[in-house]
Amino acid sequence: MGHRAVAAGVVAGAVLAAGITLTTGSVGTGGATGGSTPGDTRGNVTAAAPGRHGTGTALEPPATPRDREQAATAVVDAVDRVVPGSTTGLAVHDRRTGATVVGARADEPFYTASVVKLLIAVDVLRAHDWRPPGGTTGADLTAMLSASDDGAATRLWEEFGGAAIVERTARLVGLDATTPPTDAEEWELTRMSPRDIVRTYAYLQHDLPRPARDAVLGSLGDFDATAADGFDQRFGLPAAFGDRTVAVKQGWMPVGDDVVLNTTGVVGDGGRFVVALPVVMPGDTDFATARDAVTAGARALARALGGG
Repeated sequence: MGHRAVAAGVVAGAVLAAGITLTTGSVGTGGATGGSTPGDTRGNVTAAAPGRHGTGTALEPPATPRDREQAATAVVDAVDRVVPGSTTGLAVHDRRTGATVVGARADEPFYTASVVKLLIAVDVLRAHDWRPPGGTTGADLTAMLSASDDGAATRLWEEFGGAAIVERTARLVGLDATTPPTDAEEWELTRMSPRDIVRTYAYLQHDLPRPARDAVLGSLGDFDATAADGFDQRFGLPAAFGDRTVAVKQGWMPVGDDVVLNTTGVVGDGGRFVVALPVVMPGDTDFATARDAVTAGARALARALGGG
């Protein structure tokens, strides 16, 4: 999504000083983009369905605490080599063990951009007794997730209560580092920690009734290569993990003196790993370079998991 209008400096305080953290705790459950999109990005990208095996060696978590720390460092360094001065968050949740196996700034809040659409989707489905809605609401739900359609998100945001969506869903899912935007009209300025993002995916995978789960994960798995605003959505996880990618929700926007680019989703055989990789870059970073930086970080992670 392209951020609509934000005063300079609003990112300050959203992220803190640099530091890699090794984390092993369970996550539990409880517009205008600027720049052109090179290449042919027509059509949809169908990620591997949950339970479907990708080609090549199965992904595995780093074996030792030192390996995990090195994996986190490799991801952060890979982003920074492309765009120096970036602030990178990371949480990698292993559904098989229930642990967050790799983390960097995993508990610090980052602007979500379009990743907040996951929370909007949960709230819309809750309001419809966990059944996919029909009509315009259903069409907006699908377009918001697969094409990252900002107009659809805004209509749902306004219809279902604005900032209250974030508050309700945070309570429902058990998110402790998620806050709604100060300006209730600016849904993209919701903030979530990487760990809260992976908790949200865990909720989608484990706690939603099947019709609701299939509606959300189906749309995220069959995402449009080109978003409704013309942005190429194939950066980050899908570029790094290829057919090991099960579901993806991306986010992008300029905000204040910064550029935000987030890649999040589910990868690996059976959707084993949930990944949140939000990045804040200096404001003079063009989107093509920003995509390259986030993809470099995602590829470093794929190598650490044995997939690159």
